[in-house]
Amino acid sequence: MNDFFDENNEDNESIDFLIERFDAMLSEDGHYFFDVEEYEDLVDYYLSAGELEKCDTVLRYAMEQYPGHSGFVIRQAQVLVSDNKAELALQVLAQVEDADPSNADIYLTKGAIYSQLRRYNDAIQEYNKALESEEDHSTIYSSIAYEYENLGDYTNAIKYLKKVLELDPENETIIFELAFCFEITNQSDESIEYFTSFTDKIPYSKFGWFNLGVAYNTIELFEKAIEAFEFAIAIDPTFSSAYFNKANALAGMQHYRHAINAYRETFEYEEPEALTYYYIGECYEKLEEFDTALDNFRKAVTMDENLADAWIGMGVCYEEMGNIKAALRFIRRGLEIDPENSEYLATLALAQQHGGYIAEASVTYAKAIGFNSLDAGIWLDFSNLFAELNDYPQALEIIDSALVSLPEDASLYYRKSALLFILGRTREASELLIKAMSADKDGIDAMFEFAPVLKRHPLILDIVANFDN
Repeated sequence: MNDFFDENNEDNESIDFLIERFDAMLSEDGHYFFDVEEYEDLVDYYLSAGELEKCDTVLRYAMEQYPGHSGFVIRQAQVLVSDNKAELALQVLAQVEDADPSNADIYLTKGAIYSQLRRYNDAIQEYNKALESEEDHSTIYSSIAYEYENLGDYTNAIKYLKKVLELDPENETIIFELAFCFEITNQSDESIEYFTSFTDKIPYSKFGWFNLGVAYNTIELFEKAIEAFEFAIAIDPTFSSAYFNKANALAGMQHYRHAINAYRETFEYEEPEALTYYYIGECYEKLEEFDTALDNFRKAVTMDENLADAWIGMGVCYEEMGNIKAALRFIRRGLEIDPENSEYLATLALAQQHGGYIAEASVTYAKAIGFNSLDAGIWLDFSNLFAELNDYPQALEIIDSALVSLPEDASLYYRKSALLFILGRTREASELLIKAMSADKDGIDAMFEFAPVLKRHPLILDIVANFDN
């Protein structure tokens, strides 16, 4: 640790000395000797500091002393790019490319410029040229991968990210980038296959185990996810993200108290975050410990007042506790942050419904559907609003509208069948019930939950019996 800081102090002293010498030369209007590396260090320093005029001055002196030196031409191009003169930078590089065709820095700089210009295919072409003369292939492979991501070509991005990890398996950034590419392309199985193989080869890679766990979480194989996260934690007991995602898996298994403990373990290794308090609150909400849930939701919004989920969570708790006015107030606060969120709107509509504000609930359900017509749950709740008022024709009309958007959804067919049975239209109801059971046999439980009286309907009992046979 001390050696590291000593080395940095030496570097700082060295650049300070160079700056003093260069400034002294300018003030005296003289000509001091600087070697190539010293000029390059000065340009790099001023470039990182955004002092482009000073960069130009240093380069003018450098190119007078070392005319035609390709390193200075490359830096001149980099300065031009920083000054939003990318096309001119390419012209400058073209002058030196023929004279020094084996200089990989030329192609790397051109690649970066083309990327900035959003000419991603041209960038890839330049990076491939750099591969011919640059030994550090891992850095170039990663640049190529990023350009493929820019093009939306995740297949090739994954290919090159894998190449990087073959050369540099401990590269944390690339491991997570590869996991992201698998996730965004819904390749959970491929991600599991890759990271399983990866951890077989490199069993002490905590990031490999972590991303294997994330992939398992995505497809709800929670037990396998927990096992992977526990391997990551065994390698690094301070790995707070592993505890957090292990908690998510436990919550997915409805092991809420174990999940709460895992969420709280993150506090031992990092500062508490609003999102963690939100998830803890959600676990307590599922346990119907609403006062404790509210305490955690309040902590979440105190840390981040724009965390809409926590405001909604408070609203749900107050609704469950019978305080509809408070519920509506907090749910509306969440909607102020995210006014087009269909789930929030559906939550508001349900609270309005429970509070007896039927007209308002109807308007809110319709608004929620306007933002997301592909959520069968919202359609079912909207229909139920009228079914609870015994307005079955209106409830049926809403389900018919839902089937326009979701023509293959079995839950909608079960609901329509139930409404038709209630209305005495048994022939249509029977046909729809058979269709629904063919698509999802277990869905009939939701039908009986909606209308328990149908459990004793002789025609339904006959259909169910014949279907089992």
